[in-house]
Amino acid sequence: MEYKDYYKILGVSKQADEKEIKRAYRKLAQKYHPDKNPGNKSAEEQFKAINEANEVLGNPDNRAKYDQLGQNYHRYQQMGGNPADYDFSQWFSGGRGQGQRVNVDFGDMFGGSSAGMSDFFNVIFGGSMGQQRTASRNDFFGRQSVNPDIEQTVEISLEEAYH
Repeated sequence: MEYKDYYKILGVSKQADEKEIKRAYRKLAQKYHPDKNPGNKSAEEQFKAINEANEVLGNPDNRAKYDQLGQNYHRYQQMGGNPADYDFSQWFSGGRGQGQRVNVDFGDMFGGSSAGMSDFFNVIFGGSMGQQRTASRNDFFGRQSVNPDIEQTVEISLEEAYH
């Protein structure tokens, strides 16, 4: 799995503001859109990469997580570490190396599906975005959660909610 430099994909600096990112995304998306390049597989792949980069950099929270996580992941990979073994929990638990488990619903974060996203994106931001949750939930690394969430719809009056 290859590290994805979303800034390079959009052709912006790491100091780019939201307007610059949006402008770069729109320009590139228009240039590589499949309707403008019918049958061109290279343009289609570029278009997917551009959309993926925008999903991350276009949202301030996602961008902050990517910035924090991306550099450390890249260094780990350069030192010969197996990307599949990288411990992402240290970056999502709120404390590096504390070994805390966290259930993160990236579907809520991105509000969409990760279909067509790169392996790098799916490993960092989750591969089941927007999919229906099951009764037995898995944590970030696919391990069964000890206490799965329980959801129930309840109708109460405003007075009952207040008291």
